[in-house]
Amino acid sequence: MEYNLRYYHSNSLWQLKPAAKAINTYTTIDGIIIGMFKGKRGQHPDIDFVVKILKPGLDERPFPPLHSLWVVDLILKISDYKNEVREIVQYYLDFYDSLKPFQTANSRINYQIQTSTYIVEKYSHINQSHTLSLEYVAKIIELFCLNEKRNEGAYMFRNLLQTVLNYTNGSADYIQVMRASEPGFR
Repeated sequence: MEYNLRYYHSNSLWQLKPAAKAINTYTTIDGIIIGMFKGKRGQHPDIDFVVKILKPGLDERPFPPLHSLWVVDLILKISDYKNEVREIVQYYLDFYDSLKPFQTANSRINYQIQTSTYIVEKYSHINQSHTLSLEYVAKIIELFCLNEKRNEGAYMFRNLLQTVLNYTNGSADYIQVMRASEPGFR
């Protein structure tokens, strides 16, 4: 696959303003590059991070992924794979609840994705054409779990996971899910 070389070279994702190399760069089977960049927000700005993704294409630019990307992807899978989607979302709720967040900048630098191999091996049969890969969904959810868990009292991402689970179980509607996926939703 070809990428915009201004943003992806030397096996790393880069941002131009301010110029920075991603702390960690992950690639998915569908060619999406995921970069973890140093952030500066929250209760621990020294270990905060932001996520940006880059799609294949010579003119593509990195952008922060909206939650609606992975949420809609899972919703599309529910009609054929309701039980599997329920299990995946419950897996990430459990992962979130037991997760120990970064304590140091070095633990962030040395972080290895923990969940995607398991998710892809167990649920690869639910991948559908013209949607995101399950590998992308797994990596993005894991990174967002990590990011939110670092800030005591944060709850938006966990609530979004719970709302997707509720939707899968029939106790939330589509509008509730989409509203929960919006930045700043309470």
